[in-house]
Amino acid sequence: MRGFLRHDRFVVWLVLAGVGLALFFTGRYRDLPLPLGWAGMLLFVVAVWCSVARLHEAPRSDAEARVAPGEWQAWIGVAFVGAVLVQAVLDAPLFLPALPINRNPDAGAAGRTLGLLFVAWLVLSQVLKQRWAGRVLADERDARIALVAGGWARGATIACVAALAVTLGFSDPARLDAFSHPFIAHLLVLALLAGLWAEQLVAALLYRRDRRGVPA
Repeated sequence: MRGFLRHDRFVVWLVLAGVGLALFFTGRYRDLPLPLGWAGMLLFVVAVWCSVARLHEAPRSDAEARVAPGEWQAWIGVAFVGAVLVQAVLDAPLFLPALPINRNPDAGAAGRTLGLLFVAWLVLSQVLKQRWAGRVLADERDARIALVAGGWARGATIACVAALAVTLGFSDPARLDAFSHPFIAHLLVLALLAGLWAEQLVAALLYRRDRRGVPA
């Protein structure tokens, strides 16, 4: 059980599970006569709830205590937002048809998958907060890291939106005819996700550096 809660193994597990299941959900294997979409959905839900149950049952270890709650949450955010970002990139072609999203069943299914990933992230984060009841969850160091990470998030989002604006502004109109309004809206969502992922990654790296005593 202590191995399950070791920081590095836990982070690697989250990254592999999140990205792997995101790829699984994309339906790239629909040519096979198997209900892989439903199997992927069921596998993801079971994996999340099993991890939640084990977190409730696991005794606290010294290794877990050495990692700040903010760092745990940041690494979890890196894994889940990364999975959402990969999923959103792979699902982008589904938004190309010039149809409102509510009349595009493929785009609607993609949106539900992304929503499921966010719900799983929220559930796991809340379970960890309950596990840390009685501990100080945030102090001045956490506020400083959040401020720096927020600056990186804004920079990443601005860069993505600026790149999109330049692309739309300087592209030939004939090329833009292939991009529907739902697709452009999806690109804006990707910009927001990129900023959120950058925030989680920078926060996790700053916590890791601080924990190892590396000077700023």
